[in-house]
Amino acid sequence: MIGQITHQLMPLFGSQAPALKSGISALAAQFELITHVSAGEQVWVSGEEKPILYFNGDGILAEFSSHQRSMFCQRIIPQNTLFWSESSFLLWQKTDTYMRCKKASKIYGVSGHKVRELTAQYGMGYILANTLTKMDIASYRNRSKDLCLLLPVDRLRKTIQSSPQILSSISRDELAKYLRISRSSLFRAINSLHNA
Repeated sequence: MIGQITHQLMPLFGSQAPALKSGISALAAQFELITHVSAGEQVWVSGEEKPILYFNGDGILAEFSSHQRSMFCQRIIPQNTLFWSESSFLLWQKTDTYMRCKKASKIYGVSGHKVRELTAQYGMGYILANTLTKMDIASYRNRSKDLCLLLPVDRLRKTIQSSPQILSSISRDELAKYLRISRSSLFRAINSLHNA
């Protein structure tokens, strides 16, 4: 698993990764198995302190936020992917979302304190924090743009391209909420893609 985690960490440091290889390897070696989660189980709930850099081993996770008593899927976490709670890991506040397992997975992690210690030791703290923040901002900007500009069928196509297993991993209701379309629009989009 350390090799897969290292593979995910290397791009975060861009052109400086070769010079920081020993630090990246040291960081990857600190990831430990936190838990095995089954479909439906929570990785975190809103209001917890979870300053952890996670790695999703082999399942599928979905992050939800709550608004006016409705849950909305914000992002899908595919297998072999780093993930974190922005509010807790980056801002050191309590979580403001829910992370739920959609397909059984092994979750690995390293505490924010250990990340801070290692990145300071190897001189890579600013790079990591800056890159994770940029990734979050880019992700939200791209998602906002897609929601504003793409037709439902194009949103669905793009989502399937980035997460091919999504149709078998989350409910149609959750997928419709993730795409910010009605269930009937989702079914029309699925039929359009199927007929194309």
